[in-house]
Amino acid sequence: MKHKYDSINFYLGNEIRKMREGRGYTQSQFAEICGISRAYYGRIERGEYNVTVDLCKKIADGFGCHISDLFINLPT
Repeated sequence: MKHKYDSINFYLGNEIRKMREGRGYTQSQFAEICGISRAYYGRIERGEYNVTVDLCKKIADGFGCHISDLFINLPT
C-alpha cells in the first residue's frame, strides 16, 4: 500500500499550498477565488483528493499562472 506521502496528490497539494502562502492568501480566501469550498480546498492541499484537470485550471487561474506551473516542481 502506498503511503500518502509518496502520493502525487500529496506533492501537488503541498505545491499548491506553498504557492498560496507565497501570495499571502488564507485557505478561505483562495478557495473563494477558485469558487470551491474551503473544506474541499483544504483536502486538496493535504493530498486527500485526486484533482481534476478542470479544477487544476481553476486553481492556476486563481494564481494567475499557467496550469503547468502547478506541476513544475513535482518529483518525477
